[in-house]
Amino acid sequence: MSKSGNLVPVEFNVLVELDATRKVTPGGIHIPEQRVERDRLEETEGTLVALSPLAFSYDEWPEGARKPEEGDRVLFARYAGVLTERDGKWLRVLKDKDIVAVVEQPVALKEV
Repeated sequence: MSKSGNLVPVEFNVLVELDATRKVTPGGIHIPEQRVERDRLEETEGTLVALSPLAFSYDEWPEGARKPEEGDRVLFARYAGVLTERDGKWLRVLKDKDIVAVVEQPVALKEV
């Protein structure tokens, strides 16, 4: 559990690691810290790094449907959960129902 530091989700919670928030524009302009914090709060995509044993364990899960797993890129509800920093990484503790989609890897196109 090295990616999630010392956080272990309980009940129906999951832990999502957020992508690094940009602090400098591509042109080299420094973004004010207040803006960086707002962008971090508005983030809706990250990597699922830990799940509680009860997460996604509903009785009526559709047969054949894929459940989110550790390592998946996921979309989640804006402003959902608790935002925290551990070991220099920003994490969000969310209810499993706040996960709205798994981001599939794009299919590479072959050149003709």
